[in-house]
Amino acid sequence: MSGETGGWQGDAAKSEDHLRLTADENRLVTQRWEAAREARGRLDGIMADVQERSAVSHGGKLEGLDYSLKGLDSFRRKVAVAVGRGKDAEKVCDKVDDLNRYTLTFEAEGYTEGVQRTYAQLRERGYEPTSETNTWEDPVYKGVNTSWQHPETREKFELQFHTPESFKAKSENHELYELARSGSFEKFNTARKPAQSEAYQEASDLLQNERYASVRIPPRVEELRERKVRATLNPAVDPEIVQKVRQMETDLRAQHAAAAGPGPERTSALTPDLNQPDVNQERTRANSLGGGLEESLRSEGPGLRERLAAKAAETPRAQRKAPGTPALDPLPSQSRGQGPSLK
Repeated sequence: MSGETGGWQGDAAKSEDHLRLTADENRLVTQRWEAAREARGRLDGIMADVQERSAVSHGGKLEGLDYSLKGLDSFRRKVAVAVGRGKDAEKVCDKVDDLNRYTLTFEAEGYTEGVQRTYAQLRERGYEPTSETNTWEDPVYKGVNTSWQHPETREKFELQFHTPESFKAKSENHELYELARSGSFEKFNTARKPAQSEAYQEASDLLQNERYASVRIPPRVEELRERKVRATLNPAVDPEIVQKVRQMETDLRAQHAAAAGPGPERTSALTPDLNQPDVNQERTRANSLGGGLEESLRSEGPGLRERLAAKAAETPRAQRKAPGTPALDPLPSQSRGQGPSLK
């Protein structure tokens, strides 16, 4: 069953009926999600302005703004998986920082400077990083993931930094990520093979790694600290298991396509949450340049509309830095607040 006041159970058609929330747990999840929905318009406007400024200096592009709010059922699944593993729902809801989430891409040549410049802009607005992970050396996920919070409003959001190539690979790997996140591999554990799910995860890692094979590593990316490698490839994993995981990925992708139904052609780089509320209505929101942000326009004022309209009319490549142009204002090595810093 599913509802905002009753308990919740995952969809059997998606093999998620093992995921459950009690009525109290579901109420906590829904309240936390509604708070993120309230913050969405203002945060969208802030990120659109960050993009506008970084596009001129470093060719920055805001991707997937129409999915800047995690879907409610997607959040329910996340909490239900954690609860199924013994976690407390209230603590999970308090800790989560990706209900509002954003992605900025920079071409490889200007990536490091673009990330540093974005840090400076967000700090100017009073936000501080609460977590940073540089996984450009990881074989199955390449990028920089950060979380931010304002010390006064306590608003949280996730900001990922990618190149166009790493963003494409990440998007194409979405179904594999979702299979692992939902605990789908755990159903293969048996009394004789209690850790069989690990082999399926290793197979998923190999498939994800294939899509990162041609992704360029940005120059000086090692300067972005908190470097982390989360996965180790196992080339000896059973080929039959690899094939099974590949088929699971194909089947889930088909389910996503069927759920989306007929409609305008989607941008190939974007992979939405399956349960994003009001998908057809959300498509009319801002494109990657930030146009059509009605909530943001109301909160940021009419000046944002004129700036975004002018931005959309420009040619992106014409705005990028010429090779050899010095980077703007290097990021200070220490934050004004207590959060960690990218150097």
